[in-house]
Amino acid sequence: MKYIFILLLLVAAGCSPKLSPDSNWGGRRWVLTELKGVPVQLSGGRRDAYIDFDAGEKRFMGNGGCNQISGNYSLDKKNIRFGEVLSTKMSCEDIQFENTFLSALNDIDHYEQRGNDLLLKKKKDVLLRLSVR
Repeated sequence: MKYIFILLLLVAAGCSPKLSPDSNWGGRRWVLTELKGVPVQLSGGRRDAYIDFDAGEKRFMGNGGCNQISGNYSLDKKNIRFGEVLSTKMSCEDIQFENTFLSALNDIDHYEQRGNDLLLKKKKDVLLRLSVR
């Protein structure tokens, strides 16, 4: 009986699902702190560009600096792709910043996580640096 219990425990441990690499991204606000190598000035207000991830649904939502944004993403090992970004259509003074941010999201092909920073890259270039706030 003791051996059967140990065998069942080993089988159950071997069948446990591995956590997805993005499993710790949810429930955190990832604020844009760098855009194409240029630091982003943060106000600490609701207009700061950010992304919230829903790892279970592979969806993201946030703010582009002016408009609310959302969409899907796919993840495979260190590769990440953002699907079509949906956005509200308000006009703002700094809409060019938002357009650059959203355009960069479309170019991302992989990521690297360094502590509280998420580096979204195209090849070796860091296009977006997001930090947990």
